[in-house]
Amino acid sequence: MKTTYQYKKMGKRFMNKRKILSIVIMSIMLASVSVAIVPTIKAEEFHTVAGELYIDDELKDGVTVTLSFSSNDHEDTTKNGGKYSISFVGHEGETGTFGVSISGVITDNPTYNVPVEESVDMIDLHVDTTSGDGDGDGDGDGDGDSDGDGDGDGDGDGDGYIGGGNAPPIADASESQTSGFVDESIYFDGSLSTDSDGTIDLYEWDWDNDGIYDYNSTSSTATHTFDAEGTYSVTLRVTDNVGATDTDTIDVIISKANLPPTEPTIDGTSEGTKDTEYTYIFQSTDPDNDTIQYIINWGDGEVTETEFLPNGTASTQIHSWMSAGKYTLTVRASDNETVSSTNQITVLIDVHLVDDIGYLIDDDADGTYDSFHNDTSAQETDVEKQDDGTYLLDDDGDDSWDWIYDIETDTLTEYSEPTPEPDNTALIVLAIIVILFLIILGYLVKRSNDKKKAQKKAAEKKSQPKKKTTSKKSKK
Repeated sequence: MKTTYQYKKMGKRFMNKRKILSIVIMSIMLASVSVAIVPTIKAEEFHTVAGELYIDDELKDGVTVTLSFSSNDHEDTTKNGGKYSISFVGHEGETGTFGVSISGVITDNPTYNVPVEESVDMIDLHVDTTSGDGDGDGDGDGDGDSDGDGDGDGDGDGDGYIGGGNAPPIADASESQTSGFVDESIYFDGSLSTDSDGTIDLYEWDWDNDGIYDYNSTSSTATHTFDAEGTYSVTLRVTDNVGATDTDTIDVIISKANLPPTEPTIDGTSEGTKDTEYTYIFQSTDPDNDTIQYIINWGDGEVTETEFLPNGTASTQIHSWMSAGKYTLTVRASDNETVSSTNQITVLIDVHLVDDIGYLIDDDADGTYDSFHNDTSAQETDVEKQDDGTYLLDDDGDDSWDWIYDIETDTLTEYSEPTPEPDNTALIVLAIIVILFLIILGYLVKRSNDKKKAQKKAAEKKSQPKKKTTSKKSKK
């Protein structure tokens, strides 16, 4: 016969068993809720599944949507009106399950048949949080007896996030270019992204923040071109080696590039005389119709900067040079943001170019050149003008002539020393002596001959007989 104590003990054990049975039934119900949240898909190749998440028929941001496979998980956090996008590499026949980081039941269970080729498919998820409760706060207590029986009850606060012990990566796009121009290649860099317990295997970029990732790569860098002005929110999503993800969003400001003015034209003389004023006209246009300023360097140390003028307006400037020389006049146009290419001309003031070796300088502007400038050595040396109008040039400063330059024909001839005339003085003296000798000799011969003729004549005269003469008186 059982005592009252035994009946009480049996009753208490019966009550404990009922509590245990209740806990088991509740666990089964909770497990069934977890199973109800996970529609399945079959995956193969590289795919992207995207869509919108509705919590009690309202789009919800900040909820993690997870796609779990036997080997890894993939996830994304909803944003921009409940949008999510999950990219993954699956294998044919592998089954993945959806989960959300909030207690509730996915009321529709869409089936996703993965095509053979890569694809992007849209699946909207609807979660009903009123059909089950995975959250609870409470405490538990219990007691036991010598038989080891005890009882207790309680409830706890939980999170329906499907994950594991893997630490998710941290996305960081801060090294990216944050400003640029329309139709210019913009550089994006996610190299500062980290994963504390693994590696980052995939980098994805959403260029227009629509929740769809437009570019993916195993490289941390990428480039993109925007075709319109505006501020773009660009999102980087990184995926680690077990499928966990994280995102980072940056703003990129795209503006229209400012085009520089055209290269200015120059209208003016390229040669002149010192201390004489000359007029020059400069003109440029700006493709953006901006005002323009001319920056003129006269080559003699003086620079002129005009006021900003209406687009296409020409600027007239007057300038004179104080000394003879070869000057390079340059001009650029600015729209206060960009500068045009440089135009230039050479202005010769009282100088004359000599082939490609230098130029003659007329220091006093009297029409006769006084020195020569060597372009290679920058040395200046004296010149000599000859009677025929040509100039003798010493281009190396060694005090000897190197060139003969003819201004009229613009010809440069290498200088050579003239051949010296022979000295015939001795020959002339000898000739004079010979001539004098012959004159004297001729004189002596003639004198000798004359003397001989006289003697002969005298002898002939003496040898003739004397004639008798008759006196006139005797005839009477």
